[in-house]
Amino acid sequence: MPILGPDDPPPYAESNSDGAASVLFTSDHNGVAVPAALDGLGVPAHEMRRHAAYDIGIDAAAKILADRFDAPLVVSNYSRLVIDCNRHPGAAGSIPSVSDGTVVPANAAVSDGQRRAREQEIFHPYHGAIGARIQAMRARDAGAGPLIIALHSFTPIIAGAFRPWDIGILWKDDQRLARPLIEALATDPAIAVGDNQPYSGSDPAGYTVDHHVAPLKLISIGVEFRQDRIEFQAGAEEWAGRFGDALERVLEARPWEG
Repeated sequence: MPILGPDDPPPYAESNSDGAASVLFTSDHNGVAVPAALDGLGVPAHEMRRHAAYDIGIDAAAKILADRFDAPLVVSNYSRLVIDCNRHPGAAGSIPSVSDGTVVPANAAVSDGQRRAREQEIFHPYHGAIGARIQAMRARDAGAGPLIIALHSFTPIIAGAFRPWDIGILWKDDQRLARPLIEALATDPAIAVGDNQPYSGSDPAGYTVDHHVAPLKLISIGVEFRQDRIEFQAGAEEWAGRFGDALERVLEARPWEG
């Protein structure tokens, strides 16, 4: 039985689809929508405003960066509590019954049919859009690239421990973009940059890297903004600007071609 109705938003949104840059921005945890058929997942409204439900602040930062670099952007519109678009289907955390202390009653006993419906109507269309955009960009650029930059935000405190980084750059095996970008960010004394912080980009790697990046051997990074830095528009503009300044210098130098 379908879970998305005529009044529900589509599973993903795209911006700057014809952007000239050879960079594709993605945002796996961008939205906070819940299909009407799932009746709010049984989660109180105030809990849906927490990081457990979506990446706070990343929507504004992503749009700023896509506009600045004239780069395509693909975002997921649905809450990660419906289905996490950066987890392998069926894996732990894909459809969480508890996330960062938030209990999700509707996920406590999800049937195989319900799981498949969320995968087929939300997860796979989102990743299908990313895959289609990559192929269109490669066709335009004679099989080259694009660079994949996955945008996220993280909580300032977890399990009582403060996370001091303003921005984290996550990488798996390939540091051709990650290393020069970390170094560029570190030249600004106002930025505390994390190298594979607040967690590693390789253990485990997210679905977006495994599914889109690895098969084509694309250059990619994950970017984690601390959410209190970008929660409001002014902060999103400031920190997307700081990150964008560093990214611009690296893209101009193109060190992976040396």
